[in-house]
Amino acid sequence: MKAIIMAGGKGTRLRPVCDRMPKPMTELLGKPLLEHLTELLRKNGFTELCVTLGHQPEKITQYFGDGESFGVSMRYKIEKKPLGTAGGVRSCRDFVGNEDFLVISGDAACDFDLKYLANEHRRNGAQVTMALYPHSEPLPYGTVLTDKSGRVISFIEKPNWERVVTDLVNTGIYMLSPEVLDLIPSDTPFDFARDLFPLMADMSREIIGIPMQGYWCDIGNSRSYLGCCMDALDGKLRITPAQKNSFSTGIYAPAYIPDTVRLIPPCVICDGAVIEHGAVIGRSVIHAFSHVGAYSNVTNSVVDRGSIAEACVINGTVVCRGAKIWPDTVTSRGDVVSPEGSSVPAPAEAKRPAARRAVGLCREIACSDRARLMREMSSVLWEAGADFSDGISLLDGKCKVRISPLAEDSCISIEAIGGRESERLQMCKKYSELAEKFGGKSLEQAVSMNNYSP
Repeated sequence: MKAIIMAGGKGTRLRPVCDRMPKPMTELLGKPLLEHLTELLRKNGFTELCVTLGHQPEKITQYFGDGESFGVSMRYKIEKKPLGTAGGVRSCRDFVGNEDFLVISGDAACDFDLKYLANEHRRNGAQVTMALYPHSEPLPYGTVLTDKSGRVISFIEKPNWERVVTDLVNTGIYMLSPEVLDLIPSDTPFDFARDLFPLMADMSREIIGIPMQGYWCDIGNSRSYLGCCMDALDGKLRITPAQKNSFSTGIYAPAYIPDTVRLIPPCVICDGAVIEHGAVIGRSVIHAFSHVGAYSNVTNSVVDRGSIAEACVINGTVVCRGAKIWPDTVTSRGDVVSPEGSSVPAPAEAKRPAARRAVGLCREIACSDRARLMREMSSVLWEAGADFSDGISLLDGKCKVRISPLAEDSCISIEAIGGRESERLQMCKKYSELAEKFGGKSLEQAVSMNNYSP
């Protein structure tokens, strides 16, 4: 089977982690992310690969060559100008031929059963089959709502909380039939989510969404990169470390680590790393050509070819390539140390829009995962003719009911407008009871449980 890997982005949001390399070459447990994806594709039967390149293409082509040493065949398309996600894929038309093919982003980590996605694509006969993933914080992604048959009925790109109707997000992994390429203009920037999918909806072309089992992470910034590395150490992401020598369960390290070094699993220390006597390494990744000085303590961190002097305490930190940390330094969770030695703060949280003011009778339902609860509500209310363009809206009797998540808390709001007060009360009660069936709790119940002490 054939697959196209989109690997042309600059990775601006991931800086300074990927300042010295293309984003897909960012290392994860000692291997470039793109190598992990290549292994995943090969295991799932995708052995003919075409990689779209833009930023620093030579660093990828020199590493992978024709792909033979990785068990696949590789060819490359270098974009002279950015063509968008769909436009870049269209440039690989001569590679695709007349076969269905997979599209996958080169800057995300996952361990999906891609063979299952391909089988579902053939079974449903759709032109596009989209891999979906449940995410409790879906705002940075495109959210996708499907009916019971899997047909996509709503697609909202990067919604605010009040517009979230599901926790299923678009992973950027698709099975496509070759005729879809006819809808993509040549030599023109064109994106899947922004351009192609709305066009297909207007043309009544069917798109199928398949919720996937396993792990997926868009490595968009330093925080998600560190989190993904920790998830891989903890076994949530099933990938193979570069280092193969195992001293004990959860510890991967070369044989020449000094006896005075304490290793606390899980941790990965790659060949070529230097760990001096008395150091402590716990739940961390130390990449090749990194240095950890004597008596330094490194926990919950990634050292990516950086240098840590003696007697440092490094916790929850990414030490980037070329970075140097001086003796007796103490870092804090979330720090990213650049080659200049400065700590780069995590990106500021986007400003939330002002909360919508209720105009009718309103009731709030607390929950542990508001996006998942909205998906459960949507799946039931779709058959009742609900609209999903701005939360869930539907007419019931003389009332208009609107259901949406709150931006500030893990709650959903149920608002009834119109009719008499008794009718509004009835509607709030009716849809509150529906939410409670899916695990929601009235605020009175939530407060009671929080205040309960046996």
